[in-house]
Amino acid sequence: MLRGARQDETPFIPYVPCKYLWRRSVRSNLRVPRREQQRPAMRSYLFLGVLGGLCDVTLAALRERDIDGRNLHGLTGILGSANRGPLAMNPAGLRWLRQWGEDELAGRTNLTPLAGMQVGEEVRAGSGLFNGFVGKFVGTAEGGAVGVISLEVMGAPFDYRLPIEDVHRAA
Repeated sequence: MLRGARQDETPFIPYVPCKYLWRRSVRSNLRVPRREQQRPAMRSYLFLGVLGGLCDVTLAALRERDIDGRNLHGLTGILGSANRGPLAMNPAGLRWLRQWGEDELAGRTNLTPLAGMQVGEEVRAGSGLFNGFVGKFVGTAEGGAVGVISLEVMGAPFDYRLPIEDVHRAA
């Protein structure tokens, strides 16, 4: 908590850029419902906006430790140096972060197979006999629960059906 002139304020705006995907867990041959998972785009990084600018009081609150010497907020470190303080983001970094936030709100960071997937887009099979094979997305079947991709095996193209959550964009 902040002390002094900024007591009882919440001056921090935390942001972690995430990728979203839907996964269905398989446990002891039972399929459980699909659940959305969030994965950080940049592991171990938290972007922190400080309302009113960074001052000694807010920096002390970020660095506060418990009796065992652990950071109260779970931070392992703050990027910067001891004599110059924390690093501020340059304009290019701020543009990237702003664009990532806009993409997140628009659903472009959603890695769910159908999020913006176009017919003919390259995809990878994530399960079954052809796990790891790259083909073209054809469409869906059975009300969107099954994905249909066109694979070419030994020179012959054919349509392969697999659960939609196992259709992944090819990197």
